[in-house]
Amino acid sequence: MQWWLNVFFLVNGLWVPGYEVSGWAPRAYASQAECLERRAFAERECQAAPLRFEARWICSPGRPLTEPPQELTGMTC
Repeated sequence: MQWWLNVFFLVNGLWVPGYEVSGWAPRAYASQAECLERRAFAERECQAAPLRFEARWICSPGRPLTEPPQELTGMTC
């Protein structure tokens, strides 16, 4: 099963899938471990060079996410 590294950005108070923000498409990985490793890399890079919007990186099995998961919908800044 493929695992997908998805990114969501907080734009005007809403979590928006990355593909709606300047082409940040989900990326497929062969395993959960590889996806988690790449997520950690992305998070480190964002700390070193912050993005325009707050970002959350999420690994999901099977297919890319099109909606933010529940753990994001209750988050506010």
